[in-house]
Amino acid sequence: MSFHAISRQNQIPIIDLTESFTDATVRHETAKQIDEICQTIGFFIITGHSIDRNIQNDMIQVSREFFHLPLAIKQEIIGSKDYPYGYNGLNDENLSLGYEKSSSAALLNDFKESFSIGPEHEQPIRWPTKPVTMPSIWLKYYAECHRLSQHLYHLFALALRLDEHWFDDKITSHRSALRSLYYPSFSSPLPSNQYRSSAHTDYGAFTILKQDSIGGLQVQNRFDQQWIDVPCIENSFVINLGDLMSRWTNDHWVSTPHRVIGPQKQIDANLYPSRQSIAFFCQINPDEIVTCIPTCTTADKPSKYPPIRSWDLILEKYLASTQKKESTSS
Repeated sequence: MSFHAISRQNQIPIIDLTESFTDATVRHETAKQIDEICQTIGFFIITGHSIDRNIQNDMIQVSREFFHLPLAIKQEIIGSKDYPYGYNGLNDENLSLGYEKSSSAALLNDFKESFSIGPEHEQPIRWPTKPVTMPSIWLKYYAECHRLSQHLYHLFALALRLDEHWFDDKITSHRSALRSLYYPSFSSPLPSNQYRSSAHTDYGAFTILKQDSIGGLQVQNRFDQQWIDVPCIENSFVINLGDLMSRWTNDHWVSTPHRVIGPQKQIDANLYPSRQSIAFFCQINPDEIVTCIPTCTTADKPSKYPPIRSWDLILEKYLASTQKKESTSS
């Protein structure tokens, strides 16, 4: 088991999960490391996660195929308040608008496209007509990410000095979302007030991110406000906490601002390369009332936030980032 830290030194910690699946002692040791990480930077990289490389590669490949299709096909499924999934086109979103600490007024919208799905158990998933292999590949990848998320929830519970299965009944009808993000190539540098993905925090419990080798993901160090590059490590996933987990833990753990900047070097034909990433946003049951986790409050540290329905918190930020209404969450 490897552990490289710490955010104060401008490094992203790395944890090998291999032995944590079978060894209870290792699980408790790993949980202690996770607690330290989540109190400081809220971002870490995992290896030994048990998701087959072929499943990862198929997901990346079919996503690229989708984003290279004609716009009319990509726009067959468009997100809305009632169905917050489907396709978002170039410049459709400004994630910094959902981030309350951002000075986003002068920022152009994010230079990216995306397609997302929700859980199959909740309502029928709406698929585009092409690629024809997209549903089977996406559902297989979704299932693997959910399985991994269950293991991470167990580690998080131990890290918070809870029973290992404390989160189990809070994700029985989870609303986790799978989102493929495509950042197109471009010939001229992006304007100084535009990012591939503007600074934001994620909304839910935590995120499992697969990124390609292009790079560009950066995390803001909460101690000195400097931006840290997240390295691209073969067969790994990036894990980061979301606002819901931060609120749930009474800010014992933090959701860290991050962004995606454009590449600094051009490739053939004087193009800056495209980037493909896959995010699995781990959400809890939508009707779960989020109140302070018992181990995260004391007489000296009372609960900071009123109870809130989990999906209300998520939806407010989603609608703000897509400029459908302003964020009002506390």
